[in-house]
Formats: sequence, C-alpha cells, structure tokens
Amino acid sequence: MTLAGTRLHAGVAVVELTRPDAGNALSNALVDELTRAVAAPGEGARALVLTGAGRHFCAGADLAELADGADASEEERVGDAMRLGALYAGLLRCPLLTVAAVHGAAFGGGAGLAACCDLVIAGPGARFQFSEARLGFVPALISAFLSRRVSPALLARLYLDPQPLGPEAALEVGLADEIADDPAAAATRRAREVARKVAPSAVAETKRLLLDLTLPDLDARLAAAARCNARQRAHPECRQGLAAFLATKTFPQWTA
Repeated sequence: MTLAGTRLHAGVAVVELTRPDAGNALSNALVDELTRAVAAPGEGARALVLTGAGRHFCAGADLAELADGADASEEERVGDAMRLGALYAGLLRCPLLTVAAVHGAAFGGGAGLAACCDLVIAGPGARFQFSEARLGFVPALISAFLSRRVSPALLARLYLDPQPLGPEAALEVGLADEIADDPAAAATRRAREVARKVAPSAVAETKRLLLDLTLPDLDARLAAAARCNARQRAHPECRQGLAAFLATKTFPQWTA
C-alpha cells in the first residue's frame, strides 16, 4: 500500500501523506516513502508542496512502533532515528521551494516536518504541539533544526510546558508563515507564484547558502540527536508513558 503519493501539475509536485486512519503518523514505512518522494519529486518539478490526507497533516511519531522498538539494540534504535533524520535532512536540502500545507494536527515530528519546509501555510483548524516530554520521550531530532524558526528560549517553553498552538499563535512564534482557509490550495498557488518569478538555480543556491550559514553542522546535529532519541526510547519512563497513552489515549500524570 502506498503511504505517500506524489502528483505533478504545472511544475508543482504535491507530496501527500496517505495514512489518514493513523493521523499520518510517521511509521518507518511512511518515512522511507516520503524520503524517496522528496528526493525524486518528478521531472520538471519547480516546487514541492507537502500535505496530508484526511483530518490531519501529521500526528507525529508512530507511537506503537516507538514502543515496540524499545527492546531493540541501541544500534537499531539509532538507525531508526537516523531514518527520520534522513527525511528531515532531505527536506532541508531539497533544491526546490518547499511549502507545507498544514491542517489539523502537526504534532511533534509532524510539526518538525512542516518546519523543514521553506514556507508553512496553516489552515484555520491547524494545531501545532510538542508533547514528547509528556510521554517521557524527547524532541531530539527536530531540535537539530527548529532553531531556524524558533528561538531556543521559546523552544524550551514549547517543549517543557506543551500547549497546542492554533494558527494565529503558530504565526506569532514563527512556526507558520501564513493562514489560509484552504492551506493546500494556498500552498500550491504560492509555489507556482514563486516558481514563475525566481530562477530555479537561484532558489537552489540561495537555499544551500542559507542552510550552510544557519546549520553548517546539520549532519553532526542529527547524529547526536539520534543517539539522544535512542537512549530515551529505552528509558523506563518512556516505556511507561507510551504504554499509558496507547492504552488510554491520554497522557500519564507524572506525580510523586
């Protein structure tokens, strides 16, 4: 079954996450398909729009897979984390203009997926949240690059006191660039506008320049984050938090 589909029209490749029954959660299989789609968006593509099928953009990590992998070797856990890191790196290094069209949930790794894009257009029902710590987990991989959009001080608040941010709040803190009633249509329109007025080579070189200036050590950051991810994934509190959430669909209370 295809978990990420691409359609190319008038120079815009629309890459859609297609696990709607799971909130487009980032399973290993979906991550692999997205990585391939971003690397090969289609001949003639001048821009890429990232969106999700169903009610949500992306609900974040696949928690069942995360829990199931807790007993894997550290090497295997690091490898799983680096798989997602490769997707983020691929989006950040994509030579095309990339636009995320966010509706519904963009939680954890899903918010990170949007933040990898050059522009983020949020719908009226969009919600951004970093709830990893509530599960006993850590927002490791997304921290490798989120400082491009959000200051470290603000990230600390978003991580340590997780609250859902609507589109206006996301716009205010820098997680979104625009609000539109139909984010997918607005993202496609913006992608076409930019593709018409900016030379493709200039887009690619400008993006490379900015990434080199802001994240010259991206690979090292992602590797360190993958090790952090792997360590916490095996921690008893992470096991406890994931088990509680999977059983009740509510966050555990970490009281003494």
